[in-house]
Amino acid sequence: MSTAHIVIDTVDVEPRRALDLLVLDRVSIRAWERVLFVQCGDGWIVEEAWRRALRAYVCGLDTSPAQVERARRLREVRGKVEFMAWDGRTLPVPDAAFDRVVAILSPAPPQDPAALFRDVRRVLRAEGEAYLLSPARGDGELRLALTQGGWADLRELTRSADGCAVLVRARSAAPASIDQKIV
Repeated sequence: MSTAHIVIDTVDVEPRRALDLLVLDRVSIRAWERVLFVQCGDGWIVEEAWRRALRAYVCGLDTSPAQVERARRLREVRGKVEFMAWDGRTLPVPDAAFDRVVAILSPAPPQDPAALFRDVRRVLRAEGEAYLLSPARGDGELRLALTQGGWADLRELTRSADGCAVLVRARSAAPASIDQKIV
């Protein structure tokens, strides 16, 4: 593998930790918030977010049952830091349960990224924010899928030092007010 190609995977621990730190340094997490990490790998980013925020509830999801089991063994603190497996399509958490969602997207995008981003909207509270780390080469597709998923306020926060990954903050499109719905 060349050094110019980025693989967002916990097999490459050092590059993954560098990306995790990039995310944690840019994502606003405050005490008492509920934060969901999608594709959290071995859970290091989840545990570190909890340590930084104090008094927050942080949940990590991953499609690898082995990674979820490892994260549980190493890092889980019931009621504070928890981990679950997910199918890569539907987030297994209740509606409007989180203040922040951080999704770490691999070079192989989900089959229907717009559907995933709609599901992220479903699990966020009204004023919630999503943070998406994705390969920079797919930045245009990411923005299109976010728009199709109902996200209006998109802002690039940073890129990795090698320029291969981009972190985007997204806020949900505001629903029409009751006054606007009545014609």
